[in-house]
Amino acid sequence: MIKNIKMLNGLFYVNSITLLLSIFTLKVNAETKIIAKSGDTLFKISKQYGVTLKELMYKNNFNNATKILEGEIIIIPSKDIGEYNNEKATYKVIEGDTLYKIARDHNVSLNDIISMNNFGNDSSLKLNQIIFIPKGATYKKVIIRKNIKVASKKVFYHQTSKSEDLSTIAYIHKIPIEEVKTLNKLNNPIKIKPNFKLKLRKHKPAKWIRYGSLMINWSDWTYFDGNYMAQSKTKKNKAFYLALSCKKRVLNNTLNNSLWTSWYFPETDFEFKLINDFCDQDFNF
Repeated sequence: MIKNIKMLNGLFYVNSITLLLSIFTLKVNAETKIIAKSGDTLFKISKQYGVTLKELMYKNNFNNATKILEGEIIIIPSKDIGEYNNEKATYKVIEGDTLYKIARDHNVSLNDIISMNNFGNDSSLKLNQIIFIPKGATYKKVIIRKNIKVASKKVFYHQTSKSEDLSTIAYIHKIPIEEVKTLNKLNNPIKIKPNFKLKLRKHKPAKWIRYGSLMINWSDWTYFDGNYMAQSKTKKNKAFYLALSCKKRVLNNTLNNSLWTSWYFPETDFEFKLINDFCDQDFNF
């Protein structure tokens, strides 16, 4: 009898460990990372994301819940992906769709769509592809002006990636071709050679704008091969280049030994705000 009880206890113990491991694995797969903003503490973040302070401190190996964490990468234990199983609907991709556009048009979280579909940072959509979206999402078309028209107003330079017609460059940025010639002291060239940086507007003093833990030189935005890049620096004053794509709503940077990384989706509030400010908002700095 005692032997049987011990066997039952052992079996219960093994099953409990297996269950705990499966739960732990699921949570690890669902974890996300953020960059702490100005004034953030673990106590503040725990309330913001609805996780316990104890779990947050354990995950990040911090023992001070009130320490200011600006610029620190913080692990957030997210909801289990399994919780989505009964809370998802399907959506068929149409022409012109991006993950950001689908999330915006349905008023749902971009990160939820990425998690539900196991997308990576470089995932692209195909026409008629079926993807999951949170159940109950309501389509609400948002009408905005074309990104290129708004974003081009903030661009000061054009970096050529290949031999380009000067007339095409002027057309892209909606400025007279003669103005481009005058600013760059050009003598009626038809084509501009590769790797040439053209001025598009009169020089302005550097205007550094803070986004979260980053500072971006707003007067240095440069158009390059359909995307935009600008001088930036970290909280520790490390200089690098930040790039963004208005079409795909993704980011890139040269923080890794001055080399560009793979394009990645925004994860933090300030990254979303940066793309929105540059691509969608018609205002001057």
